[in-house]
Amino acid sequence: MQIKHTLTTLGLTLGLAFGLTMTGAAQAAPVENPAAQFGFNQKFEPNGKPIEGKPGELRSLIEFRTARGFSTADFKDVEGNTVNLSEYHGKMVLVDVWATWCEPCIRSLPAVKALQERYNKEGSDIQVISIALDQNARRVTKFIEKHNFQGFHTWHDPEQKLSETLPLDVIPSFFVLDGHGHTVGFVRGFVDWSGEGVPAYLEALAKKYAKRD
Repeated sequence: MQIKHTLTTLGLTLGLAFGLTMTGAAQAAPVENPAAQFGFNQKFEPNGKPIEGKPGELRSLIEFRTARGFSTADFKDVEGNTVNLSEYHGKMVLVDVWATWCEPCIRSLPAVKALQERYNKEGSDIQVISIALDQNARRVTKFIEKHNFQGFHTWHDPEQKLSETLPLDVIPSFFVLDGHGHTVGFVRGFVDWSGEGVPAYLEALAKKYAKRD
């Protein structure tokens, strides 16, 4: 599925796919969504009731009542090494899908980088993984250098493998994975991850979803 450069249909595709109602979602004609037939619609274990106390910055985040599939594909880091989300089995993973040509993605990166610095360390139950959709890995590294983003870690998906199993008509998109690598929540579009209440909410999610047997 070709990535569409639009940020006007937040929640629309997933709302159509799962029958969700999102207050304030853009009204538009149904969007063709090939990803709906793949793993993202595959249901796994029930999650119970959503966590209360969601901060305003994450008001659009939807927590599934039933965990769903997520891509199991291999990706590359910017050095060309093969990487896979299975490396973080047992952790709650926040996956940030972005691109260098996406202005809202760029706006969110400083806060995403801060989350990486806070949580991507030994003993943490939370891992923050960014995956760039750019076809040219060198473009990603040049972007990091140009914007003095040293220390920001991102993977690379030049073949857009994510779009084979996920609706990515809107980026940035953020997906919350449980310790099994299943999707338990998502939010699409710009998010201010620097909000005061965000860490406590992420840590509550991790307490619920990390290290699941």
